[in-house]
Amino acid sequence: MAQADNAYSRLIRWLKIVLPLVALALMSSIFLFSRKIDPTEALPYSRAELDDRAREPRLTQPKYSGMTSDGALITIDAAEARPDLADPGRGKASQMVGTMKTPDGEVTELTAEAGQVDTAKQTYAMQGNVTLTNSAGYRIAAPVVTGSTAETLIDATGGVAGQAPMGPLTSDTMHIRPDPNAPGQYVLVFNGRVRLIYDPKQ
Repeated sequence: MAQADNAYSRLIRWLKIVLPLVALALMSSIFLFSRKIDPTEALPYSRAELDDRAREPRLTQPKYSGMTSDGALITIDAAEARPDLADPGRGKASQMVGTMKTPDGEVTELTAEAGQVDTAKQTYAMQGNVTLTNSAGYRIAAPVVTGSTAETLIDATGGVAGQAPMGPLTSDTMHIRPDPNAPGQYVLVFNGRVRLIYDPKQ
């Protein structure tokens, strides 16, 4: 029994010496083989880009989502947005994508190269190769499209051209509004020199 106790005691004494040395060796290897970090390499932007961002703050991939007073869901995404320093509620955006889903199930999607959002007035505007696609079968292009984030309103102005379910269509303007004669329903209306070429195959 005494021999067992002595062997156990010797083992404990050796472990008290060996284990701290092993731990010290492991810690040393961590520092020895760790890669040195160059602070300049960690920056994803060039100095010119950093100076530009300091002069003109911006948001990368901003997203707005909300609901209109009559229950339509609206989302607006952009690649980049730059707030107006004189009016923080306003901002310019690039590569905008908008979606509106009305309570009747219709979905309208918008894309544009640029635009503005005004959170104070609850409005947005899109310019530059604006396209509007509606789940009812319409695909429209217009120079400018404006809308509201508080009400279900979309207006395309400056000349509209595109494809309707019945065939090619052009007009001066296009509007999406709640149907005054059918609560919960919405209408897509073309105004001004409306021209539709009926295609019976469509």
